[in-house]
Amino acid sequence: MAKNGAKRSFEQAMKELDGIVEAIEGGEVPLAEALEQYEQGIELISYCQKVLREAEQKIAKLSKGLDGQLKIDEAPELGEQAGTGG
Repeated sequence: MAKNGAKRSFEQAMKELDGIVEAIEGGEVPLAEALEQYEQGIELISYCQKVLREAEQKIAKLSKGLDGQLKIDEAPELGEQAGTGG
C-alpha cells in the first residue's frame, strides 16, 4: 500500500482494498496480519470516500447553469440505464 503522502489513484486504492478483502476472507492470514490489513483497508476506504466526495463536488460545480443555479439531474439507480425509465 502506498504510504501517507504518496500519490495513488482511486483505482489503485480499490485494487489494494480488493486484495485485502480477498486475503482476509481466504482465512489463510494470521490474526495479527489480518488486523494490520484490516486497518489498511479502513484507511483505503477513507481515501476512496474522500476522492468520491471531491469528484461529486467537482461535478456539482460543473453542473451549474449559466444563471449560477445548480442543475441536478437524478442519477439512474444501479443497473438502470439513463433514459430507459427502469
